[in-house]
Amino acid sequence: FIGVSLSKMKADYGLPGGHGHAEDHEEGEHEEGEHEEGNPFLELEQTRTDFELGLNDPFGMFSSLNVRLGRNDYEHEEIEPNGEIASTFSNEAWELRTELVYNSERWSGSLGFQHTDREFSAVGEEAFVPPVDTRDSGLFWVAERSFSGFDLEGGIRVGKVQHDPQEGSDRDFTTYSASLGFVVPLSDGLQVGLLSDYSARAPVTEELYSNGPHLVTNAFEVGDPELDKERAVNLAATFRYSGEVWQATVTTYISRFTDFILEQATGNMADGLPIFQFQQEDARFLGFDLEVSAKLSEWEGGSLTIRGMADYVDAELDVSGNDNLPRIPPMRFGAGLEFKAGKLTASLDYMGVSEQDDVAEGELMSPDYEDLSAYIGMTIPLGERLLSVFAQGKNLTDDEQRHHTSFIKEFAPASGRTIEVGVRLLF
Repeated sequence: FIGVSLSKMKADYGLPGGHGHAEDHEEGEHEEGEHEEGNPFLELEQTRTDFELGLNDPFGMFSSLNVRLGRNDYEHEEIEPNGEIASTFSNEAWELRTELVYNSERWSGSLGFQHTDREFSAVGEEAFVPPVDTRDSGLFWVAERSFSGFDLEGGIRVGKVQHDPQEGSDRDFTTYSASLGFVVPLSDGLQVGLLSDYSARAPVTEELYSNGPHLVTNAFEVGDPELDKERAVNLAATFRYSGEVWQATVTTYISRFTDFILEQATGNMADGLPIFQFQQEDARFLGFDLEVSAKLSEWEGGSLTIRGMADYVDAELDVSGNDNLPRIPPMRFGAGLEFKAGKLTASLDYMGVSEQDDVAEGELMSPDYEDLSAYIGMTIPLGERLLSVFAQGKNLTDDEQRHHTSFIKEFAPASGRTIEVGVRLLF
């Protein structure tokens, strides 16, 4: 097969908070106290083009070859209330991924190559990152094999990341990742999976070279060009049950990081904004994810299913005193109903989010909130074509939702009641 896609997005939205540049000019341009009112806002435009090629049985032991090539052209302007363009950010990136899938008598898996070439540019009064060219390449191999009583899964990746800033020193990183897992089927639809892996991540451009006001996060961000790569050892256990009526999956995990990269409030101010500094500390993450569902009723061409979920993560730094990490999500729990009848699908879902009071230095707690959403959709065959129509509502109770993962939760809560409708035609 061969295919190409083109997508384009435009958006205009306000930026919460503000900064102190108007005060800097109080004795100059605004001697008469004529300050501009209102918040800065952002105009963005993104164009993405993707090409994909797939071949079956290309050669030798390989069952398929897949090649994906994409180009992303992104730009946004941060504009003052008086209409003046404060900063222009652009990001042009090429992405290539080539993957060969193989199936032998004993092993199956894939090997491949992935490469990204990114040109990032920030120009203007409030450009907080210098222009940087980044190249990220990686070779990977994953494989699995079935033995008597269990399945074995493994993988290896070697990567190379290069940052070439217009100002400052170049940085090169070589990263290695490896994983090994076992899936052991037990009786009556129950199986257990055990996974261990080592991973490494190179710091990104913003973590290394930021130094200025970032209006989108309402922060003065300061990077560290001496950051080392981030490394982690992860252990996870998954229990999965699949029966005629009940299905359930629960995963528990622990991750220990060496030189975990975080953005921490310093308690100081610059340009009227709080200063956030990128830094590294050892850290530990411990958590679980739970999903469960049951069919309350089933008939020809339809069913009624109830489902539930919960997830929680506890994260702490290896430091004395306050060891909480910033912007860690609180516990979530929820339940839902799904109805299917022929071409019609409908669902109703509730999710509760607990308050987050395990906060880092300079961070405020986030209150709990609820979310109620609904969906209804129908798929209609039109000859060889397929027409899908749907309507969905989010936060139907219009509850005030402040996501603890957001830098700007104090200024801008999440969206209120939202209704969406859509139509899709496949031909």
